[in-house]
Amino acid sequence: MSTRPARNLGGARRRKGWQRPQGAPPIPSLDSTRRGRSARRYGRRCEWATAWLLWLRGWDVVARNVKWGRFELDLLVAREDELRAVEVKARAPGAWAGGDTALGFHQRLRLQTALRGYLERVPWPGRISFQRVSWSGWRCRFHRPERWDALARHREGAEDGLR
Repeated sequence: MSTRPARNLGGARRRKGWQRPQGAPPIPSLDSTRRGRSARRYGRRCEWATAWLLWLRGWDVVARNVKWGRFELDLLVAREDELRAVEVKARAPGAWAGGDTALGFHQRLRLQTALRGYLERVPWPGRISFQRVSWSGWRCRFHRPERWDALARHREGAEDGLR
């Protein structure tokens, strides 16, 4: 008996790449593994610690884990007339890539989309900014805040019907 796969003579296209053998158990996703649960738990703890540190610095937590469709904002905090969206990136100590480099261009666009959706529901008259906080183990780094006032101008234009 030959171990070579049969040739495709019927003209149907064969799938490329590795395929799980038929009847084999499904491959567990990262969400269902112990490592995935541990990473999510560590991320929630870092979000809680970030909210606590911001509260100590005089910020009031407006919302946590705000979902807008498939997009999510980790923290929304306010002080005086400023609303700040905070993205928390947590990595285990000794991780290959730290939380400092974990926020790319496309994720920034997703965060802006989520913040626009939030501002459509809950108007904010003041300034708007964004800050990311990265955790490595229990070391925390607050990155420089960025001004996102263009989102407020977008919202004002939408109210006037100029969208």
